[in-house]
Amino acid sequence: MKKMLGLLAIAVSLAVGPAWAGEEFCDDRGGGDPKPPGSNWDSGNGPGTGSCEVNLVYTLSMFDTVPIEARGRIREIGFSDALLNRLRNPSNEVEIGWHIDNFKLGADTSQASEARMIEWSFRPTDKYGVERMLVISLRRKEGEITLMLDWLKSPTTDWSYATASLLEPEWLDHRSIVLDGPEVTGQPAYLKWVPGAVVVGVWAGDQLREVRFPLPSASWRPVRLRNALLLGVPTQSGTEVSIGWPTAFDHYWSAPVPAPINPLDQPIPPPDPTVPQLQ
Repeated sequence: MKKMLGLLAIAVSLAVGPAWAGEEFCDDRGGGDPKPPGSNWDSGNGPGTGSCEVNLVYTLSMFDTVPIEARGRIREIGFSDALLNRLRNPSNEVEIGWHIDNFKLGADTSQASEARMIEWSFRPTDKYGVERMLVISLRRKEGEITLMLDWLKSPTTDWSYATASLLEPEWLDHRSIVLDGPEVTGQPAYLKWVPGAVVVGVWAGDQLREVRFPLPSASWRPVRLRNALLLGVPTQSGTEVSIGWPTAFDHYWSAPVPAPINPLDQPIPPPDPTVPQLQ
């Protein structure tokens, strides 16, 4: 009975969508500044333009060893049926249009620099405890800008690069899309959920570059999208990335990301000397 109530609670939470207290997903409304703190560049997506903008900033004061809040606020969206319907295109595919408004990946161009910035997670409706995740990074190496796409099997549900963990994902696939200099910012891109697959597309001029990752079955659906500067890649001080999201994300609110629930992350207590130990 308790198991059934637990599953029912999970189903209800997915159906009603996010109802969090916190800051709004978009920076160009009530949730924050229209530009990163201390920045002198403007993406042109300020208040009143009908867009949803997220600004990510990383400086030397934001160390990996401190809580994730010190690296900047995490934006997070849960996918209710209502939101999925708002995102459907004329082909009945769930499509999330996005683009990079502006970016800086640090001043030291002799070293590789990367901003791991998007996680899109999926779970099946007919089983519990499994998850796939698409992770998107923007990488600069030897003057070349590349969109890095990692397709992962999460070690636990709700696992994330947002928090340090002893657990590691299983890497299922990796793809990359090289972006030419003037075509990096402002170029239309999209994430799609289609029957049995997740698709990433980027327009470069008149050419569409598209990558597809298969889901285990058609029962898998999106459950969460996170947007933040995430851990685990060589991110230089001074990194700034401004991302434009669809207006369907307006008025959605972010929530703190809990630490992954994992016994390996917890200290192991010493044995009780009053309890006989099995030999």
